[in-house]
Amino acid sequence: MWKRIGIIMCALMLAACSNESEQSEPKLGADAKVAQAYLEEQGYEIVSYKGNGTSSFEKADLLELPTRSTWEVQTTPPDDYIGRDIQQEHFIVRDHPLDEVANLGQTNVTVMMVDGEIIGGTSFPDSTEPLMGASYSLDGKTAEELHPDYMEWRNEWEAKYSE
Repeated sequence: MWKRIGIIMCALMLAACSNESEQSEPKLGADAKVAQAYLEEQGYEIVSYKGNGTSSFEKADLLELPTRSTWEVQTTPPDDYIGRDIQQEHFIVRDHPLDEVANLGQTNVTVMMVDGEIIGGTSFPDSTEPLMGASYSLDGKTAEELHPDYMEWRNEWEAKYSE
């Protein structure tokens, strides 16, 4: 009996190892192609496509990290997207304002989409070292750059979304 269990365990380990090495790059779906075309129109060179995901948030989440830091760098208000699925397409690009912030000379970008339309996105430098801090807008701006009187804007944000 132990011999059979050993053979089964070896077979499972071999299957797991072979599947791991055969994983391919993610394929671009329809939303990813729209996002890629948008990024190229903005002048960014696509280095690679990293895949996609889906997120959603509720009104209370807009007061908490990471939802708040994502939405405070958008030019589109979040109100129309509360409770909705937001498709996220992830790329690494070059020729982005954040390329020289870290050591790899390229930038991670996430394009946010709803129903096939781009509603915004975020970016952060690509680095071999761990990075800390809030998100940048899709074009590399901080919340403070987008909202010159950041503290007043933040107080209004908290009042609006804590109701």
